[in-house]
Amino acid sequence: MYQLIIQNGTAVDPANNLNKVVDIAVADGKIAGVGDFAGAEARQTIDASGCIVTPGLIDHHCHLYPLGSIGLPAEAQCFRSGVTTAVDAGSTGCETFAKNVPFIRQSKLNIKAYLNVCSIGLDSLPKKMEDVDPAHFDEGAIRETFEEYKGELLGLKLRTSREIVGEMGYTPLKKMVELAERLGVSVMVHCTNPPGTIPELLCYLRKGDVMTHMYMNKGNTLLDGKGFVCREAYEARSRGVVFEASDAREHFGFSTAVPAIKEGFYPDILGTDTTAFSMNFRPTAFSMNNQIAKYTQLGIPFETVIDSCTRRPAEHMGLAGEIGCLSVGACADIAVFRKEESHIAFGDRPYGHPDGKEFPCEWRLRAMLTVKNGEMVYRDELF
Repeated sequence: MYQLIIQNGTAVDPANNLNKVVDIAVADGKIAGVGDFAGAEARQTIDASGCIVTPGLIDHHCHLYPLGSIGLPAEAQCFRSGVTTAVDAGSTGCETFAKNVPFIRQSKLNIKAYLNVCSIGLDSLPKKMEDVDPAHFDEGAIRETFEEYKGELLGLKLRTSREIVGEMGYTPLKKMVELAERLGVSVMVHCTNPPGTIPELLCYLRKGDVMTHMYMNKGNTLLDGKGFVCREAYEARSRGVVFEASDAREHFGFSTAVPAIKEGFYPDILGTDTTAFSMNFRPTAFSMNNQIAKYTQLGIPFETVIDSCTRRPAEHMGLAGEIGCLSVGACADIAVFRKEESHIAFGDRPYGHPDGKEFPCEWRLRAMLTVKNGEMVYRDELF
């Protein structure tokens, strides 16, 4: 007898080039089969007719409580939007990460993290920006943290905004990459309102490093002086630099995103960058299912968007075949969505912001069911 069967849904799984109506069977927390399971016995059988079934989504950029005081309740935020794996993007540093490990390990949500180069991470926010002076990088403690918690940590994180780095410019970025090279890890760099040009920022990044907030429109952006994606971005992508779209309140702008998407420069990976400061601030897209709807309606093919929050982040995290797919033997992480007509708008700033722009959306995705390791961890009351 199967643990669970989800029947009649349209499965969209880029890892297996799957986009058709099938049944998905689950046993012992794993995907047991994808095909026709009509008449098969299961403890629970769910009819997903008219729904879209994807691998459990991966939010590669968010901030979770209690890892950071600015974070959101992890399971409550993620499971209701189809997310089964979340990456905390630098809320903690080498002085604060260890105390959060018990929470990470007991959560039903699969949680990974980037370690901030600032020893206390983002704990000083919102009163004070984090300390990113390379003279204060504690290399010994950072090394020890990576050695002890290799399974939980993905790399180093730095926010390189002008208001954070000040007169240091790109020196913190350069020093972080040098440190990451010695540690043998990748980096994630926040690029909103950078202290120099984006081409200069990209020249520091290596294969596997992540430039997040790729579509931001504050300060120097991804676009050149003619309104096209800069040549250096294509060169960086060709050598393996990863481009991530994660929006929060002010890390996305239509003036950058629309021309870049029209040009075909899509995100490699998608995240939300949800925090206590950005969650629920309309009209910004504050959940992964809203991100999917927004980027699809901006012109990125739906399957490509799903790829950017399933297969591609799993591959980047070294977890291909385990999560982000509906492969037999993979973790039974599954999301079920219903496409609904919508008359809401998505924006690039909260309501009332003088620089805000809006984009009318014709439909949204409503999460109906989230399954983590075979367990139903969220179910819409009408499903």
